[in-house]
Amino acid sequence: MSILENANDHFEHGNYAAAMEGWRQAAEEGDTEAEFLLGQIHSRGEGIKKDFLAAHDHFMKAANRGHTEAEYSLGVLYGIGLGVEEDVPEAAYWYTRAADKKHVPAMCNLAGLYERGEGVTQDFARAVELYSAAAEAGYIVATFNLGVMWENGVGLPQDEAKASQLYELASDAGLAPAQFNLAILLMDGKGVERDVERAVSLLQAAAGQNHEPAMKTLKQLEEASAKATR
Repeated sequence: MSILENANDHFEHGNYAAAMEGWRQAAEEGDTEAEFLLGQIHSRGEGIKKDFLAAHDHFMKAANRGHTEAEYSLGVLYGIGLGVEEDVPEAAYWYTRAADKKHVPAMCNLAGLYERGEGVTQDFARAVELYSAAAEAGYIVATFNLGVMWENGVGLPQDEAKASQLYELASDAGLAPAQFNLAILLMDGKGVERDVERAVSLLQAAAGQNHEPAMKTLKQLEEASAKATR
């Protein structure tokens, strides 16, 4: 069993100190995966206190050796400002490196930057391209975001029917924002046949996940219903 495999075995059995020691030894011998795992355990705080600065340093070493997940992880740290100063252009750089190697969450996050024009020049066509690729790979957040672009006619012709189809997919996966957006289309009969009963059911499902717009809409519906019965 290699040093890395032995360390991974320690981690799976909850022996975090032994796992970290093994990963450190493997990393010192040039093992890129061990370097990444050290970054991951520091960022997650598994068995140790979270330390995003240490996570950044390990991710950077692994990313500079071409580790795709480390590249994505750096994008997250720079995008939010964890362990480093927030730097959206730097986040875009690392997301691009990972997305170029078909890392699906990186494609979705990069698409969001292109959609909003954050850290990159705004490019709706590129956002659609990246969201579509991530959605085809089964990434539900990308499926939902693509639906939003169809609904609002951003980078695509406005098409509420196509939006509703994508919301259906994301809603079936339990994504609260998709449940909410689909509920609104169902209530208004836009892109789908009007179905208030199903809309309310979807709002309840989203509210059960503490989705604030769904909770607010349900409250408004209840108040309107109470007024109507007086």
